[in-house]
Amino acid sequence: MHRFKHFFRVTFIVALMSLSTACSTYYGAANINSVPEGSEVINDKDGSLLGVTPLTVWWKDSSKRKKQMILQIRKDGFYTKTAVFWLSMRHKSQEAALKNVQLVKFNLLEKK
Repeated sequence: MHRFKHFFRVTFIVALMSLSTACSTYYGAANINSVPEGSEVINDKDGSLLGVTPLTVWWKDSSKRKKQMILQIRKDGFYTKTAVFWLSMRHKSQEAALKNVQLVKFNLLEKK
């Protein structure tokens, strides 16, 4: 009987810990630069315009795992670039992510 109670307590505690981890929110941020500056940054997932370089953007996710980011970088007179990078989602607040941004830089090829 004692072993059963102990097993039940341990199982209950582990279940509570996993629930609190599953409900957590993690943040990551990137400072996106391009050559040339002034390039549009488009979220490839939904087509939304994130802004114009240089640009700092943050994301949130329920997972602490790295997140693959796929962006389109475009500017008139240059070929559009599909930019792919891994974003660290290790921060517990937006402020912490913005204080520790990842630097990302892309070079666009000029059309001739």
